[in-house]
Amino acid sequence: MQKNTEKLHNITRILLNPEDNYPELTKAIDALYSLFLSTSGLDADDDKNREDVYLAKGKAIGATWAAMCVKEILRTKYFIRGLYSAIKAAREKFPDTRIHILYAGTGPFATIAMPMTTVFTSEEISFTLLEINPESIRFLKSNIAAFQAKDYVNKIVQCDATTYQADKLNPIHIVLTETMQNALQKEPHVSIALNLVSQMLPEGILLPQNIKIDAVLMSPSRVMKRLADPCSGRQKYYHPLKTIFELNKSTFSACAVKNAPDGSCEFPEVIAELPSDIDSEYNDLNLLTYIQVFGDIELTDYQCSLNLPKRLISLKQSRIPSDKISFQYVISENPGFRYKFV
Repeated sequence: MQKNTEKLHNITRILLNPEDNYPELTKAIDALYSLFLSTSGLDADDDKNREDVYLAKGKAIGATWAAMCVKEILRTKYFIRGLYSAIKAAREKFPDTRIHILYAGTGPFATIAMPMTTVFTSEEISFTLLEINPESIRFLKSNIAAFQAKDYVNKIVQCDATTYQADKLNPIHIVLTETMQNALQKEPHVSIALNLVSQMLPEGILLPQNIKIDAVLMSPSRVMKRLADPCSGRQKYYHPLKTIFELNKSTFSACAVKNAPDGSCEFPEVIAELPSDIDSEYNDLNLLTYIQVFGDIELTDYQCSLNLPKRLISLKQSRIPSDKISFQYVISENPGFRYKFV
């Protein structure tokens, strides 16, 4: 067990380095994935571990798919660095306090949390871990035991994090959830964040701090050139239309003003206008996702699957009835953006 902890500590040291040394990072991420597979006992090829859980407000992915998220190099590194920085900030905000982190959607590894056990003591931080998939919880418990990290864990709760009610006697300093896909589609990240932020201390920290969705017009030919040469610059291959959504601590207050009949949050429609003078090659309507994990730690275009463009429609191939498009984020069994020409 001590050997496992030493391995994790060495990997964590690399992941916390502000510099991105890709050969070193690739080896570290591969080592982290292999280590967690070993310590958790997860069989990634078992069909049972590939079964998703379908909820009223989105899909919780199977244990295997959740585990594979570790392999997204910058996503894993930046979330781990973000949590580390957030804990340091929280310790300054709440001195002489054991920082309580509520981590929703841990998957089978609690990938973002486990490295923290090598750089903070159990007197400095604690975790409440939420996960709905029973298979993931089984592997999660094995993972925690393998690193002798039980003292860091307040409790593990199998639940739907969109409705979870926290213990008011144990104040929450940080809410961490990474239950999303690009353009905040399909998974219940928005609902989870809104539910848990309302139960966090007012001065608490939400991770990611901000998620921004922009509507843009993309040039397919320029996208291909950009993918072939990532250094070609990002402004050249798309034309921004409008920021249509942001998810942060303030979002809860904004949407609490208007609620849907079922008690969930109803977001306002946002209108974006198509420019009349834009080059015709910018004809693909897409949504782009920008994630501010914490402070200056950000995930942007194409850095991981969360930042891949979400293509909506080709304006070249479709009859356009209007130059104005309405966007609205809708919480449902299949959450995401609905759009229409108005």
